Amino acid sequence: MSIQAKILNLMLKKYIKNVQPPVEERSYIEARKMMNQEGYSDQNSSWGSKILQKLIFDKSRSEIFINEIHLNKIRTLHLSNKNFNNEKCILYFHGGGYVAGSPETHQNMLLSLSKLSSIQIFAIDYSLSPESIFPMAINDAVSSYHALLEKGFKSENIFFGGDSAGGNLALVSTLKLQKLNQKLPSKLFLLSPWTDLTGEGRSIKENSKSDPYLSYDNWLNTSLSMKKTVKEWYAPNQDYNNPLISPAFANYTNFPKTLIQVSDIEILYSDSQVVASQIRKGGNEVDLSIYKDLPHVWQIFGFLPEAKQALREISKFLLN
Repeated sequence: MSIQAKILNLMLKKYIKNVQPPVEERSYIEARKMMNQEGYSDQNSSWGSKILQKLIFDKSRSEIFINEIHLNKIRTLHLSNKNFNNEKCILYFHGGGYVAGSPETHQNMLLSLSKLSSIQIFAIDYSLSPESIFPMAINDAVSSYHALLEKGFKSENIFFGGDSAGGNLALVSTLKLQKLNQKLPSKLFLLSPWTDLTGEGRSIKENSKSDPYLSYDNWLNTSLSMKKTVKEWYAPNQDYNNPLISPAFANYTNFPKTLIQVSDIEILYSDSQVVASQIRKGGNEVDLSIYKDLPHVWQIFGFLPEAKQALREISKFLLN
């Protein structure tokens, strides 16, 4: 683990994890403030929290062009460059627990990935909960994929990517397309995907103390917090074993080639292990890449050597 990662873990624990409100008081608004989402700000946040937000969210300088477009009426950031291969593209789904985040909160990571891979990226601003509940986000993902096909992209040249809840969305939208008997994207890359939404994943108990910011030290509180997100905001009154909600329980046949990156100290560690096992069990090709002692979706922390390493791995996966 790099010295940068050690310092980051300490800062995340001190300025995010250790100042979380009690589970019963927690709101999706906190997640939107933490992710520096437009329209949500916390004037009372600590200097440490402000430093973290600046490091992550201040827009990087880049020769990549960012243009706001719409894919079937879904607001989208399009990252492109005249030297890119115009036949290929990435459809990216941001993380944020289905209640927070936007293409802008992830644009620095996406700028780096597009530059490394020379592949244009479409990052959609899909419907968030609780304003729009399950399955609205899936409908948006499927609709945006259809829009890319209508633009002339071939399915074999479209790659799905996503982190955390966005990794969930990449999986379930592919499963949905498969149920509709439609052509699938050729590859998926998933960053610490959230695949078991029951709140009962093994690493919730094992890693609640070690996870630098996504958890409470008390694993029961962590489990209750995750269940609250799903039951009250994202998918109220649903069956959480439904594969289109928890793709950890899906059967995978004729599934696209998949790369999964996860850290061994995350509460979502077992989510990646289980879904990788399920994908492999169906006879599909999947690469589970496990990093050590890093925070959830460390790829967005561009100053980390491990973030650069992970993005290089993704680029190689997409280009081979």
